[in-house]
Amino acid sequence: MSARRRQLYRKKNMRGKQNQKFVALFAVVAAAAAGSPGYGPTPAVRAAAAAAAPLPLVRILESESHSDDQGGYGFRFLSEDDIERQEQSADGTVTGSYSYRAPDGRLISVRYVANALGFRAESDALPTPVPTEYPTPQVPSTEAAPSVRTVQQYSAPAERPAVRQPAVEYEPVYSYRAVTQ
Repeated sequence: MSARRRQLYRKKNMRGKQNQKFVALFAVVAAAAAGSPGYGPTPAVRAAAAAAAPLPLVRILESESHSDDQGGYGFRFLSEDDIERQEQSADGTVTGSYSYRAPDGRLISVRYVANALGFRAESDALPTPVPTEYPTPQVPSTEAAPSVRTVQQYSAPAERPAVRQPAVEYEPVYSYRAVTQ
């Protein structure tokens, strides 16, 4: 075999290996793009999402906010689709409210307070607990059985020293997106 023939054979053989690598890479990419049929939304959900109209952009009609050096803040906004929200914080107590239009047209308003006692919300739209119709069952008294003696003891847990973590500086970042019609 001449040197020229060997050189052509090697070139031809290298092209074949490059083609094999390309085909293998293409197969991996195609398999990844196809995805597994067990994951993701079902065809019915995909069809419903495709048929649903995109959500319109809603303009903010009014907006205001403020903060102070003691950690207090306040904000309020009103959008053109009748959503209103406001919140204030001072001395560890957060108070606020929000309102929106329900699909049936009713105006839903919720007022809330969050402080050391927890989060409490008030609204006519919030569900209320159902009163029980059943009487509380009578529990037999332990005095009737003198052979049973109960001992109740309590010991407070050992105090652990408080671990203070360093304060994290927070720099607010404001970014606004222009609304076009």
